Amino acid sequence: MLLVLMSSKLRIEYNKNACIGNGRCAAIAPDHFELKGKKAKLLDSGINDGLYSKEVKCGETAAKGIIDAGIACPVNAIRIFDLDKNEDIAGFKVEGKGAKEIIALYDDKKEFVIDGKNYFLIRLDRENKNIEVGFCKDKNKIALKVVGKKPVDIYQTMINKEKLPIRKDHAAYLGRELQKAYIALKNNLEYVQDDELDLNKKPNQ
Repeated sequence: MLLVLMSSKLRIEYNKNACIGNGRCAAIAPDHFELKGKKAKLLDSGINDGLYSKEVKCGETAAKGIIDAGIACPVNAIRIFDLDKNEDIAGFKVEGKGAKEIIALYDDKKEFVIDGKNYFLIRLDRENKNIEVGFCKDKNKIALKVVGKKPVDIYQTMINKEKLPIRKDHAAYLGRELQKAYIALKNNLEYVQDDELDLNKKPNQ
């Protein structure tokens, strides 16, 4: 990320059509963005050729907030342009020129590494529409149980709030299994931990 020092003159551009209403911009830079219904709004801006824009001169802290808001947009609906340096800080387009490209390959039988004695047990509570996750430190001994309706709520609670001592690939595994469980719960499909989802198989079928 480009660090902004002293005062900066920035131009903020916002593509409302691309916005999905994620709301990160409003949370990070509430002086400049507001969530209105299902779309964000660039406050005190004008519109030209379908883009809302405004120019601001601000100090380091305020500039960092604006830049972070632009970078946080998951669909690149915000562009931050440094008028003093005549360059983009956050743009509408993803730049991939010169990026290293790797074909992803993984052999679970050969490369799987056990994360000590730690493991997860995941099941569905269909009656209450919840996903239940048990974190075990020893075989069949649940040290922590987390119940939630959405994968993000559960893994953020377990990994960032409870700070479980697990490997990065184990955290990725948790995210993958939670998403499978969520899809199964929403679509009334059978969920078996570690198995691929069968999109045609209902529970107890």
